[in-house]
Amino acid sequence: MLSGIMASYSCKENKKDQANQTTTSQPSTETSSGSGSSNEPKTYVVTALPDTVLLGKNKEAFIKIKDLKAIELSNPDGTSAGIEFSYKIELTNKNPIGGNSVGLPTTDFRLELDNGNKIAPKSTFVSAEPEATKLSDDDKFTIPAGAKPTALHLFFDQTRVSIKLELK
Repeated sequence: MLSGIMASYSCKENKKDQANQTTTSQPSTETSSGSGSSNEPKTYVVTALPDTVLLGKNKEAFIKIKDLKAIELSNPDGTSAGIEFSYKIELTNKNPIGGNSVGLPTTDFRLELDNGNKIAPKSTFVSAEPEATKLSDDDKFTIPAGAKPTALHLFFDQTRVSIKLELK
């Protein structure tokens, strides 16, 4: 009886190994972005002009806009549901060591759309110690269908800078 159980157990293990080998040897059917697959969401190339700015009364916040992405959102029936626009802020604190840290609540930023509306992002915050650089998490905006972003307005310490955005 013991040898019967051992034989049964080893056959099951052998079948599992064969199944794993079969699974790993099959070619992948995944496609990369931009391959033209109808299941892939449309992505846009986004350019920020300028991509670096100084903010603050003493020009202590040096900001670089990075990793800009825009992906078309769609409903299950294939109609447009808008665009998800995301980017990262690279904040460099220009204050000398011993000075103040700089913190940017990105909820104070506004994305201007081609229809004249301005929208706020989801709540995020990035801060940097004196003479240090910090990269934010993704800041995201959900743009309604039929609209496109035209500018990103940044605010800090009673100063404002507008960055032109181009979507292609």
